[in-house]
Amino acid sequence: MDQSHLKNTTYESISSSSVPTYESFSSQQNNAMEDQTIDVETVDCDDNKRKRKATAKPSKTTSECWKYFDPKYDEKVIKKSLIELILLAGLPLKFVEHPAFIEYCKNMQPRFNMPSRFTIARDISKFYLDERKSLFNFLSNKATTLHLTTNTWTSSCKRMNFMVLTAHFIDDDWVMHKRIINFRPIHSLRGVDIGRALLECITGWGIKNVMTMTVDNIASNDKALEYLIENLPTKYDGGKHFHIRCMAHILNLVVKDCLKIYKKEVDTISLAVKYIKHSSQRVTKFKESVEKACTSNKFLISECPTRWNSTHDMLKTAIELEEAFFDYDFSNSCFADLEEIPKRADFEVCKKVVAFLEKFKETTELVSNVSSPVAHLWFGEVLDIDKHLREWQENASFKGMVKDMRKKYDKYWGDYKKINHYMYFALILDPTMKLESIGYGFRHLLENGCTPMEVDEESDETLTNKELCAKLVKKVETDMGLLFAMYKEKYGINTSSDIPKSMSSKSTSVSRRRGNAFLNLLKATVGNKLSRGEDELTKYLKEPRLELEDDEDFDILNWWKLNSPRFPIVSRMAKEIQEALDKQKGEHGKENNVAP
Repeated sequence: MDQSHLKNTTYESISSSSVPTYESFSSQQNNAMEDQTIDVETVDCDDNKRKRKATAKPSKTTSECWKYFDPKYDEKVIKKSLIELILLAGLPLKFVEHPAFIEYCKNMQPRFNMPSRFTIARDISKFYLDERKSLFNFLSNKATTLHLTTNTWTSSCKRMNFMVLTAHFIDDDWVMHKRIINFRPIHSLRGVDIGRALLECITGWGIKNVMTMTVDNIASNDKALEYLIENLPTKYDGGKHFHIRCMAHILNLVVKDCLKIYKKEVDTISLAVKYIKHSSQRVTKFKESVEKACTSNKFLISECPTRWNSTHDMLKTAIELEEAFFDYDFSNSCFADLEEIPKRADFEVCKKVVAFLEKFKETTELVSNVSSPVAHLWFGEVLDIDKHLREWQENASFKGMVKDMRKKYDKYWGDYKKINHYMYFALILDPTMKLESIGYGFRHLLENGCTPMEVDEESDETLTNKELCAKLVKKVETDMGLLFAMYKEKYGINTSSDIPKSMSSKSTSVSRRRGNAFLNLLKATVGNKLSRGEDELTKYLKEPRLELEDDEDFDILNWWKLNSPRFPIVSRMAKEIQEALDKQKGEHGKENNVAP
């Protein structure tokens, strides 16, 4: 076929349509490709040249051609996503060789060559090393401040001791991060041995700034932190506020005293739940009893021995299904195999226990939240627990139990000096709270008979509660001022304007002062107060509190992110202090340091 005729025909056919479609264009191109000469050979014969057509090769449609030319195709990105899929989903390496998965990936992206399990194993190792190097560069940076948390336990199967160390920080985009930087067996759970293992890990990562470390309340951890404070090269305020006690663990200790008092009633219901859930036949029969005797759509929940809040959930669900237990007992004689069958008196007692523990469960869930910071809420939650205990102490049947719980509470939180000052600082750096909330909390403690130790030492017995409260608030404010001065010296940021320093010199009209003896004398007399004004911390504290509605949510990290140009030093303090309590999430709660 004449090539010029082919071009004209194709051009006219395409031009004849006012709005060409993809289907028409593909059809025309395919027809043209079928008629087009694929290969041409020139053959000399008797000095006369003639052309001969070669055998036509199978052609590909336009759609098949285009799928191999995806401009967004990036094999490295796809392979990285595959690695993350295998790691995060816990898939076996041989998953990449499954025929169904290979077919699926082929349909998604035909150009991607699926690696073998041996190749993906090497890629995962390389991915780990790259990620570790990136994390090492960040953690070893002098400007990076970390909060650490550690936990130790003994494996119940092999009786081996293990230790985990986790780093917590907020990045420059004000996003919270958590990284497990060490998981290792240790030969001993003695305090000094734990301290040495922690120091080895910290120095191995090149970490320069550790603000705090959160641990459970066992004597060996206290010894380990004493060792760390003595041997760490750099510490905030000489390590004075380095040790933070895990709030979730303290709540666990307080609640266990409650469960000890009513152990008989709680265990009776707990054993009945375990008995029913132990057999599928019993579960089926109990479901029938639930349908007959109850209107609840819930079912029995198993109890986890190392999580007291699971005991609360187990009891709460069992109480809703109370009538089903009695119907099951009436219909199944085998229920009598239990040593003690739940009675109505047991359920009545457990109803009160559940109502009492509801506040502790809410607080535990709050401090275990992994998606948002809660350090600024810590002091308020501690005082709320105190108020809850005082209210239930008026209940005659709970009076003895609450008294024992108060002893445990006062051991850790009943005194101003026992609370880590970073918790006070976190509350002050909440623009909705500030110093007014600290003062209100101290007044609550003083009015209920809590006398701060520092006041006792100074023998200020003649001061009224109001004067004592003002003195305590001033002490916290002074300590925070010292921390601010340290930050100011370390980072060298100084601005007193409401706008960033880089913008403060820009103006539409600029005028220069000539030499003025009066102004020079004024500056010498009053110093630099006129030019510098108040420092950032004083200015922040003097601003009125941010008022919120009762049900209004508040994103403290976003607020500081937006206001960091106004308070560059204070915002950095807020970013690093807010993580002081948040690092406790998900790390603690095991009883007796034994893994389940």
